[in-house]
Amino acid sequence: MYATEDIRAHMDHIMEEVNELKMAIIALNIRNEERTEKAWKDLMLASIEISKRWKGPSAVDEIRNQRDKTW
Repeated sequence: MYATEDIRAHMDHIMEEVNELKMAIIALNIRNEERTEKAWKDLMLASIEISKRWKGPSAVDEIRNQRDKTW
């Protein structure tokens, strides 16, 4: 059987490991959020650039043509 002090020391060690894991997970989430934010900003910039270069019908006209089946 274990002494109370041994059990407390073991629990303290486990809690330290849990806290380290928690901090690692938080750091990973922050990096993922930063990547997600960067990817979204890049997509929006690309969207603006594509819209500037687009020579075809507008999105509204394209949808209207598809509804009217004029294509």
